[in-house]
Amino acid sequence: MRTFKQFVGTVNGLAYVYENVKVCSSLGKSSLLNQSYMTDSNELEAEFGHIERHIQFRKSHTVEVVELVRQLHELNDISQTLQNLQKLQVLDDIELFEIKKFAFISQRIADLMDRTGYREISLYPMDRVIRMLDPEESRIAHFYIYSAYDPRLAELRKKILQTEDPAEGERLTWEASKIEDGIRQRLSESLQPYGQNLSHNLQQLAQLDVWNAKAQLALEWGLCRPVISEGVTEYRNLFQPEVKSVTESNGGRYQPVDFRLTAAPCLITGANMSGKTVLLKSLALAQYLFQFGFFIPAEEARICPVEEIFCVIDDRQTEQRGLSSFAAEMLSVNEIICQSKQKKRLLVLVDELARTTNPDEGRRLVNAFVTLMERYHVMSVITTHYSGIPFPCRRLRVKGLETDRITSDITPHTLSRYMDYTLVETSSDEVPAEALTIARIFHVDNEFLELAEQN
Repeated sequence: MRTFKQFVGTVNGLAYVYENVKVCSSLGKSSLLNQSYMTDSNELEAEFGHIERHIQFRKSHTVEVVELVRQLHELNDISQTLQNLQKLQVLDDIELFEIKKFAFISQRIADLMDRTGYREISLYPMDRVIRMLDPEESRIAHFYIYSAYDPRLAELRKKILQTEDPAEGERLTWEASKIEDGIRQRLSESLQPYGQNLSHNLQQLAQLDVWNAKAQLALEWGLCRPVISEGVTEYRNLFQPEVKSVTESNGGRYQPVDFRLTAAPCLITGANMSGKTVLLKSLALAQYLFQFGFFIPAEEARICPVEEIFCVIDDRQTEQRGLSSFAAEMLSVNEIICQSKQKKRLLVLVDELARTTNPDEGRRLVNAFVTLMERYHVMSVITTHYSGIPFPCRRLRVKGLETDRITSDITPHTLSRYMDYTLVETSSDEVPAEALTIARIFHVDNEFLELAEQN
């Protein structure tokens, strides 16, 4: 089973999402990391429904949400203790304390649910468990073997405090400890029938923590609920949260994009620094968020579930694998083709395919890959700087640099202010030639540029 944890460190932008998902408890964090990659439309629809209803709950019950978050922050992962309980082991005082504290939290959240009509989770009542572990009805989350459990304990403890004879004190303490051990055994036996209910509540509260965190993220970032689609994926004003945050914090202007994918290849051309790579990373991130049940960084989104996401964008790990960039890229391409021939639902995103080989062979490799993506009906986006790709497929180009808007010196850090990242349909197989223009804007050596233009 593929889990969120497996992708956090490898999918660009997903670690940033994880850092900003405000799960309250270690239990919720574990539940999020172990969330499975979902492909079933009904399962995804159910997850999105829970999040949307929790968003409405947060908006209409602000006071109760504060209390809910406070309780979730107190939540600990007591799954090991509950396993010991199910195995009929005698619990120690720490384990009994953990169950008591959890029962209090569970009951308080259940009461909050009753007051607000929240029905996204179901909790078993914990009143009997609380009565067992809180015989003095103090409603305080600590535990020891109370004298109320056995009238002999109060008398023995009184004598222990009063005696001045060390030997007598030791004998009385031993006698009291035997009674305490018996009480621990009786409590463990009495709690055992409630083990499954406790485990159920633990799982439900972990899920509640995750839904609350996903809902909060959706509100803070302006994410949208995706519509589950068949065969078509479409975004309006798609953005990459981390890039958007960095760009705007540096005083830049982030431009979201509209994009539509079908079960066919799409070839994108554009100058360097024109946002093609960021677009692919944005598409990959949005698809992963969708498959893990998050709302999407866009104004609107219709997304088709896929079985696999292939994102061939950079070669940072190829040196660790002892491979050249081209070798690693060809192995990835071969895996994509093999999966395509098995008729799997795929999303394929490839940045500057065959960029490290000579232009003639690179052009032929790109054309062959696009041909196969069309033949096997693969939802795919391929960016390229090669002109003359003959295969007739959907083509887009980035509008690129708006030279008429440049009124002063610009740097690589301010270039984005003068770029138009809008994607436009094109029938041309020619790639925009903006490299020399950008180099001149950056005041690259004139002699060098003049020689380049002559050639």
